[in-house]
Amino acid sequence: MIDSTLDTPQKTTCKSDLDWITDNYDNIIQWAKNMTKGDPISTELAHYALEQFLTHKRYGEIMDRNSSEPDFGHARSFILAIMRNSWYSKKSEFKRVNANHRADIGHRKKTVDDELFQQLENQPDEPYDYEIDFLTEAVEGILEEMELDYEGKLWYNARLFKMWLETQNYSEIARKTSIPRTSISNAVEEAKTYIKEELKNRKII
Repeated sequence: MIDSTLDTPQKTTCKSDLDWITDNYDNIIQWAKNMTKGDPISTELAHYALEQFLTHKRYGEIMDRNSSEPDFGHARSFILAIMRNSWYSKKSEFKRVNANHRADIGHRKKTVDDELFQQLENQPDEPYDYEIDFLTEAVEGILEEMELDYEGKLWYNARLFKMWLETQNYSEIARKTSIPRTSISNAVEEAKTYIKEELKNRKII
């Protein structure tokens, strides 16, 4: 979820920031299409998310992080978090304005288990499964939101969980990070529980 508790002064949009948005505009439109499963108002969602991002009080902080750590994708994660909150939240202004188009949202049912988390590690070379892709995108989105929780435990759990998805080996992660194996295992299980609860709260499963 987007953290509105930090009172970070807003940064004036500069050319490099606008360059990033221009360079990633097509991607932002595609992210919205993926999230909404191709809903006709996906472009409106993308534009709404951009407007909210540019006027958000954490805008300066996020763009500074994006510039200093370009490989991490801070801006992308933040825009995706805005999109998800706007698309799924019951109190979303975007949802209220577009209520008629969203009447069926929340009725998609899927089972999330360890098998899905394993699919996130190695995407199968099989015919494209749109439903699985949608659910996978939702899980990855929640992970990105968790990683925005810089001052809380969610960030820590998400990072270790993503490492686990890549290796499925607690001992190897322990060797790489010097974190005790038991602590890694606990973090992974907490991340799984949190993700499943968030999927239920958002009525994705």
